[in-house]
Amino acid sequence: MIEQVYWGDMHLNLHGRQMQMIEETFAAAREHLDFFPIAYYPYEFEPVARGLKSETIGLSDRALKDWERVREMVRAYQEPGRFVTFLGYEWHGNRRSGGDHNVYYRDDGSLALGDTLPELYEHCRATNAIAIPHHTAYRRGAGSRGKDWEMHDEGLSPVAEIYSVHGCSEGVDAPLGMTANPSMGPRVSGGTIQDGLAKGHRIGIIASNDMHSGFPGVWNCGLVGVWAEELTREAIWEALRERRVYGVTGDRMVVDFRIEGAPMGSQIAHSGEVQIRALVVGEGALDRIEVLRNNGVIATHCHSGTWEAGGQSGEVRAKLRVIVGWGPGSEYGLAGAERQWRGRLRIDGGEVAGARGCFTRFGQRQWREGENEWRWELTTSPRGAGRDNRQGIVFDLVGGSDSWITVETDGVRERFTLREALQGSRVAPLLEEARRELWDQFRLRPEDIPRPDVLYHNAQKVKIQRAVPEGGYTAQASFTDEPPTGRNWYYLRVSQTNGQVAWSSPIWVEG
Repeated sequence: MIEQVYWGDMHLNLHGRQMQMIEETFAAAREHLDFFPIAYYPYEFEPVARGLKSETIGLSDRALKDWERVREMVRAYQEPGRFVTFLGYEWHGNRRSGGDHNVYYRDDGSLALGDTLPELYEHCRATNAIAIPHHTAYRRGAGSRGKDWEMHDEGLSPVAEIYSVHGCSEGVDAPLGMTANPSMGPRVSGGTIQDGLAKGHRIGIIASNDMHSGFPGVWNCGLVGVWAEELTREAIWEALRERRVYGVTGDRMVVDFRIEGAPMGSQIAHSGEVQIRALVVGEGALDRIEVLRNNGVIATHCHSGTWEAGGQSGEVRAKLRVIVGWGPGSEYGLAGAERQWRGRLRIDGGEVAGARGCFTRFGQRQWREGENEWRWELTTSPRGAGRDNRQGIVFDLVGGSDSWITVETDGVRERFTLREALQGSRVAPLLEEARRELWDQFRLRPEDIPRPDVLYHNAQKVKIQRAVPEGGYTAQASFTDEPPTGRNWYYLRVSQTNGQVAWSSPIWVEG
């Protein structure tokens, strides 16, 4: 039985202009991901005429040179059992049909930028490669770069990307929008994942970043979870081929979805009632688990409101999220800068069972100091830098209700029991530091300013979210569906109360 989920980002675009940071990219990936199929980006903006710029089409000498460096890094960082790498690149063809795909090699291969999707598929067939469509819900056709499901080979494209920094391609009415890219949007019918499933394609579901910052695995921009027997290139590749994969927006939810005992990605024949089982372990409070059959919701497990935060007795397992950031705002006239944070979390009379970062940029480090203590060195960007402005860590805590938790970072010291953590959140503003900033930049004291909110609004802050007990972040649900007729597909959509979402790969049932 396959019992392990491994995490990766299958869509980090590294441009030619970023090649000087390639080792930093791989090193960062190794710190907080299990596997990393890099997607080298061989295109550049160049002048066309009269100052107009457009991306290149086809191979360049620079791209061929970069490709050798990418291959070198993939080989250097491959470490079965600890960190797995794959060689890959993004393909656009001549941008007239087919949609964008990421190409990944099982072992090694060349940088092949054929004009059409059939040409790309021919190359993949000959080189043991796969081609993964992404941001599929954009408009199809010349220049639009959405997915045309009439041009699809499920053997060579076993999975597709449902979510990335672009947004959600599940369906035109699906939760989460697709408005991040002002050039390529908006989302439209025809190329969504649900459109592809409705056309009869077996499509496994992943999510990945589609980021161009050089930092892999940006939280809230998409990650892929893979159910594999071991952390090796062979096992990860087999899981992708077998569609034992799923996508999350950012929080690393464990999603186990089975029909009649068959795991996600399976294709089974069955008569009689269909027994559906879902097991989810979230990183925050679970809201609901939806079962979709043939793209329509047929059952929902509403988890929110079924558990109590307080009153835990005996051994308590809980998730506690600590977030740092915020700080001075340019709209107030204050100059911001990068901020380095050093801190620790300790639980007396308990254990820190594990921790995972919700990181969005370089400069993050976290490590175990002992059975009951965790330390971190984090970097946040100035306010106005979006998701880079805050960094977080989710801790797995085990202890009694009266176990004391201490969070210390940059002059902040918060001490509270696990019971108190389950009952509410807290925020610690670094007000003294904000006072110094006001004086250093403007020679003003808070009492010299008529509006008292300026001090708090421009303070760096530490947010300790309300802890969630095991009953809140774990759910098991069973569903029964009527006997199937013909070919049907089922998949899960899981939501947490903090807005994080996961999608399983489908299971196909033939009645």
